[in-house]
Amino acid sequence: MVAATLSQKCVLPSRQAVAPRAARRVGAVRVQALKQEQKAAAVAALSAAALAVAPAAQAAQEAMTVAAGEPLIVQLGWAATAVMFSFSLSLVVWGRSGL
Repeated sequence: MVAATLSQKCVLPSRQAVAPRAARRVGAVRVQALKQEQKAAAVAALSAAALAVAPAAQAAQEAMTVAAGEPLIVQLGWAATAVMFSFSLSLVVWGRSGL
């Protein structure tokens, strides 16, 4: 009985020592792979966002370019129209006491 327990004690620690090392290596590889996947996903999201914003920025630039080419009297006319529209809406809201 003593011989059997000694042999088991000798075998078990070596198996226990090897198994956690292998598990740590596998775990480290999995963590590293997960980090790489997260980095790749972040890069893909940023590139998609950059591509989505580009057309909107270009459209805004074109709109400002068109507005810059108009004479001052036309710009003042549009500004006055916008002011009158906004003021009329505010009077309606005020006249209805809120909503």
